[in-house]
Amino acid sequence: MGDVYLSIRGRVLLNVEALNMTESVGNYVKHRRVPVMVPGDEGYTVYFVPAISGESIAHGYQEILAEEANEKGLPVCNLCKDGIFLKSTNKAVFKAAFNVEPPSDPFEFEKKVISNCVVEDIGGFLYAEEANVKRTSCFLTGYMIPVKEALSNTVIEAQLHSRYALGTPFVEERGQMIYYVELSSSTYAFSFDFESKYVGKTTFVHGKAGTVIVEDREKRVDVALDALRKFLVEFGFGAKKTRFLPVSEWESVIIAVSNDVWTVPHALSSNYGVKAVKKLDSISYNTKLFIFGVNIEDREDIVKCETFEDAITKAIEEAKSRLRG
Repeated sequence: MGDVYLSIRGRVLLNVEALNMTESVGNYVKHRRVPVMVPGDEGYTVYFVPAISGESIAHGYQEILAEEANEKGLPVCNLCKDGIFLKSTNKAVFKAAFNVEPPSDPFEFEKKVISNCVVEDIGGFLYAEEANVKRTSCFLTGYMIPVKEALSNTVIEAQLHSRYALGTPFVEERGQMIYYVELSSSTYAFSFDFESKYVGKTTFVHGKAGTVIVEDREKRVDVALDALRKFLVEFGFGAKKTRFLPVSEWESVIIAVSNDVWTVPHALSSNYGVKAVKKLDSISYNTKLFIFGVNIEDREDIVKCETFEDAITKAIEEAKSRLRG
């Protein structure tokens, strides 16, 4: 079985979204904000803009990963199966997840977790007891922030809502309950990478890193890739979607499939496609780009796709063929 590296950068338009909220102040619910610095003619300008955290994105992906792995008969621990990603934090969590006492030996500990939970194998964990055991995630993601052209035009607006019906006995004393939820609309830059190299292998103990300890590595990587496709196509992350489901549309995407680490330049700038081609001309690990909505010339190592769904599907198929080839 070979190894593969997927790198995804894209732009997605989100209108009227409340996908990542922070604290509530009284009856006011705030959208997450982050500072973003961009160069200008007279130095740098800092904008405080709405954002969607990498934790939110990772949680959504791991929910779908847990479902897909469970449906296909691969092992998922008790907690991850229920969408609770505490992931072997301490002894109590470990016992609840695996119904046994945690091994004292770090190598045996990592083997136990990897063998019995695909989510912790792929998503990593940190056992914060003596001695600590850490496993780095096989996928990487980060904050979604407004693209550079949208920074100065992005706004956060609070919308008024109310609960309870006037004229009923339930509101005679307190009256109608009002509350405010901050919403935003912008085109966001998205990033996600996946590396198959250490799926099903230990990584923590020096001298034993890379030891294969499962017999279903290929199935695990297949499930990770299938979950990734579903996650992106169905936009499977974010909060408050039951009443604040955003109007979403992928504007563009570049997906790189490589035999080694090769990341697509960030989609913050509109010329990220040009940057990707220049990088491909300089460095390639049998790298192939699958693109949608980006103005790039067609060639042997660049596949232009008519839809976002077509791009991610063809990229996943290419990755699976390399794993088997």
